[in-house]
Amino acid sequence: MRAVADALEVLTTEQWRLDTECTGWTVRDMAAHLLGAQEDLLSVATVLWRRERGRRRHPHLSLLDAANEVQIQDHAGLSSGALWQNYRANIAKVAKRVGSFPSFLAGIPVDATMAPGNAPLRLGYLFNVIYLRDAWMHGMDLARATGAPRIATVLDAAVMAQIMRDAATAWGEGPAVELELTGEVASSWQLGQGVPEARLRTDGLELCRSLSGRIPVTDISTVSGNPQLANSLGELRIVF
Repeated sequence: MRAVADALEVLTTEQWRLDTECTGWTVRDMAAHLLGAQEDLLSVATVLWRRERGRRRHPHLSLLDAANEVQIQDHAGLSSGALWQNYRANIAKVAKRVGSFPSFLAGIPVDATMAPGNAPLRLGYLFNVIYLRDAWMHGMDLARATGAPRIATVLDAAVMAQIMRDAATAWGEGPAVELELTGEVASSWQLGQGVPEARLRTDGLELCRSLSGRIPVTDISTVSGNPQLANSLGELRIVF
């Protein structure tokens, strides 16, 4: 989150108006969403109230996407300076909150099928995993929208481990593949059980963009084995 705050702090007036890869969102919209996500992390009542307002205002969207739109609307009156300052001010409180989410609330469903394996997405997973993954991914979105370099963080490895765990769940019982990620988050993983039927290679951050549904990844190379599994990987999606 500090990397995101640093990126927001130095934006020019023009950069706040730029479009992002999240359809319909400008850089300012993304910052408002990120601040709203922090507020949700700090208050269960806030996230539930936004979910209900989102359901009423945006019935054509999933509950999660509808609540995201409410986050943006709730901060429409804030200046860009207030957005990044409030975001930075919340970081320490959010860090303290993560991992201490009340267990009796963790099972409340947010969406019926958005979790890995089409399982219900529950409040505890949203708070302890998705919100932080979302901020990490939006750091990449901001860099791409503004042309600034992405700021690497100490959480890169931990976030990638979460992402690949969910990717493995979404992959399910499909043929096993060995996956070699290159670039800033270089690492190796396996999806599926048993002996791999293919070894695939692609840039790790580009794969994350594909898994999130932002863009289809087009540079998955088949090092060995069944090339059709590269197409299957390109079609895989998880929640961000």
